[in-house]
Amino acid sequence: MVTPASAVKCPNCGSPIQAHIHQLVDVGQDPNAKSRLLSGSLNFVRCPVCKYEGQLATPLIYHDPSKELLLTYIPLELGIPKNEQEKIIGRSINQAIDALPPESRKGYLLQPQAVLTLQSLIERILEKDGVTKEELDAQRSKIRLFEDLLGTPQDSLEGFVAEHDDELEEGFFQLAALSLQSTSDDSARAAATEMLEATLKLSAYGKRLAAREADLRSAAASLREAGEDLTREKLLDLILEAESDNHVRAIVSLSRPGLDYQFFQLLTERLDKAEGDDSKRLEALRADLLGQTEEIDKAQEARLAQASNLIASLAQAEDLDQALSAAMPAVDDLFLAILQANIRGAEESDDQQLLSKLKDIELKINAAIIDSLPPNLRLAQQVLETDDEQEAQNILGDSLDLIDDQLLGALLTTSQRLEQSNDKDGADRLRRLHRHALRLSMRAKISSEAGSPDS
Repeated sequence: MVTPASAVKCPNCGSPIQAHIHQLVDVGQDPNAKSRLLSGSLNFVRCPVCKYEGQLATPLIYHDPSKELLLTYIPLELGIPKNEQEKIIGRSINQAIDALPPESRKGYLLQPQAVLTLQSLIERILEKDGVTKEELDAQRSKIRLFEDLLGTPQDSLEGFVAEHDDELEEGFFQLAALSLQSTSDDSARAAATEMLEATLKLSAYGKRLAAREADLRSAAASLREAGEDLTREKLLDLILEAESDNHVRAIVSLSRPGLDYQFFQLLTERLDKAEGDDSKRLEALRADLLGQTEEIDKAQEARLAQASNLIASLAQAEDLDQALSAAMPAVDDLFLAILQANIRGAEESDDQQLLSKLKDIELKINAAIIDSLPPNLRLAQQVLETDDEQEAQNILGDSLDLIDDQLLGALLTTSQRLEQSNDKDGADRLRRLHRHALRLSMRAKISSEAGSPDS
């Protein structure tokens, strides 16, 4: 149920707020509504007058037909009379029942379970998902730790990390990153992000991540050096010459398609010819590589299924902007590739309704990605999307302070990619723009140095 925007008032100053307030959260009709509720974005309002922001206290009826779960929550602070509460609950439950086919209308719909607080509502939902009380307590502990971190002075950060190092693990940093995404104050988010990044570098978890990234860079460099000469034999040699198990894992993760039947056949042939310690080492390596490839394949299948399900739920979402806001952390290269495959499938089947929804999703995601870029890369994107070369030069000329190595690198990399795809005209155009941007940057630096007091 959605109340008219005109009926919503700021709980702080009473000013009218343009917002749609959901009182019925029906997971069967809108799968994304659950994630919005759990993330705190459902019924989230911002007052343009007093700058208040937060979740608006409102009656909530939560319905998940797959789990036969029907919960009701009436905030005590609203002081709604009992008979009015029953009317609100009755209207929402009837709406949920009307959306169900007759065979799915079961007895639980006649026995809604009341909860007294929003936190209790969330806990009941998570319990049905198999999340234990211990896991909920652990999550709350991570939130408190993050709040303590943000209140720690910079000169005490090293001591804070040393004291809590065993708690500063993957789950903590994931939860902290999600919390930052919902922060609307840009300066506060930037300061908190800087603090979190410094904490990551100091923590044992962050150091392990840095070591893995170093192994990945080293593995990528060795694979690049092999270039077009990378055969299965050379790939096996690189794995055998790897300095550590982590280096082996890095090579495998970057070259999984090369570890096919023929690769393992080659490894088995070498194993058959080996003796003594070499034989034992190759046998252990084969078992390890088989385990790693199976692990990668299972993870890939899970990611494919997750991305496909997310795209399907976005295509059915009533409020795409809200659904995308909750889904953006899961948008990666694989998601975008599957989205493109779905778009091609809709085009081939001439499903115009689905195609329109998928195109809308693509458009909004691209806009969100561009908005999330730093100003210099947003400028690069704007230049790349401008067909008229003179106009692109003018854009660069109007933004001299944003021309840096990242922007120049983006123009040069894109020109190289276009050249590899045989788009010579496009590649030449971007090289000219790259040279123009480089000249503008050099002139600006010379002018700045000439005007400095030390010159």
